[in-house]
Amino acid sequence: MEDRSQARKEPLFTRNFVLCTVTSFCFTIVFFMFYTGMSSYSSDVLGAGSTVSGLVASIFIAGDLVARLAIGRGIGSIGPRRISIVCMALGTVMTLLYFVSDTVASICIVRFVHGMTYGAAASAINTMVAEGLPMSRRGEGLGYFMLSYSFASAVGPFVCMYLQNSGTYDDIFLIGVAASAVATVTSSMLKESKGPAPVRKRKGIHVSDYIERSSIVMSMVAFVMFFSYSGVLTFIAPYGKEVGLTGYATVFFVVLSVGTLICRLFLGKIYDLRGENVALVPSLILYIAGMFMLGTVVSGAEMLVSAFFIGIMIAMLSSVAQAVIIRRAPKERYGVAVSTYNVFVDLSYAIGPVVNGFVIGAVGYGGNYVLMAFIGVAGLVLYLLLHGIPVHRHPESENTG
Repeated sequence: MEDRSQARKEPLFTRNFVLCTVTSFCFTIVFFMFYTGMSSYSSDVLGAGSTVSGLVASIFIAGDLVARLAIGRGIGSIGPRRISIVCMALGTVMTLLYFVSDTVASICIVRFVHGMTYGAAASAINTMVAEGLPMSRRGEGLGYFMLSYSFASAVGPFVCMYLQNSGTYDDIFLIGVAASAVATVTSSMLKESKGPAPVRKRKGIHVSDYIERSSIVMSMVAFVMFFSYSGVLTFIAPYGKEVGLTGYATVFFVVLSVGTLICRLFLGKIYDLRGENVALVPSLILYIAGMFMLGTVVSGAEMLVSAFFIGIMIAMLSSVAQAVIIRRAPKERYGVAVSTYNVFVDLSYAIGPVVNGFVIGAVGYGGNYVLMAFIGVAGLVLYLLLHGIPVHRHPESENTG
């Protein structure tokens, strides 16, 4: 009882935590707005075909991955605050360049560099948050922080689709510039976290400089689940049109964000009190049910219920996975551990839409979502075999952070 009351006294909403959350929301909403609308922009404005339009959208992820892999080993020595300020400022410049990039080649260059600024900034901000949270409330704290991602993932696509229907792509870019500028200002107000002393670098290139081994299992689970989900993010609009539920598809991400909000506000403490199995397994099962429901949808209400279920999984997985990763990683490896997780998630968003698009061509939108539900089952089994069952049998061996 004394330990629990002591945990309550450890603050979560510090100045740095609030600023990191605001910063994360601002640069993440830019990612989702541009990621959702770039394919249509490429075809409508630049006259690109479907394959090239897909490349324009996904090349951002390529830049993001390069930056996350490169920055993981340097966060401790350079400092996350310095990285975030520089990358936010460069990201603002990149959003301005969208206005003058009138060819496929130029927009691809801008997208790639923009992705690099996003990846480096996200890794730096996530590391600052993880380092600043008390161990006893880390799951709860990450849950609150990830609300910024949840809101951005709902508001970004909604704003994009609303403006896109009016053909006003410049307004999308203008909002992106404003959000990036705010992120630059808020990141400059951060105080450098008192993280571990930088590790002495070894000569040469080593896999361990970029990948933290203790993060791989949870990162693999996240890859499978977000690979399954990526088709929802990319194809829900045409699917809604196909089944005559366009209006419901437009508010799909709003309902999804409600699911993530409720999950993080009321269920986020479960991890701290009961562990990852109790927190994560039910949410993965709800996700599988939601994907089956989406693939066989017959009414708007059913589509929105599926969005709610899917939102719960997104919230719980992203919070719990990162909490477990930080718990298991050595403190001096926090930056690499967070970067490892983000690389796997970004890979899922880069590869997922391509595979989903191929499957849709063969079995249609509904059939694809049913198949992705089975991919979700595979993710659940992977989690249970590689982490859930072992940690249930030997919980003490997991407390290595």
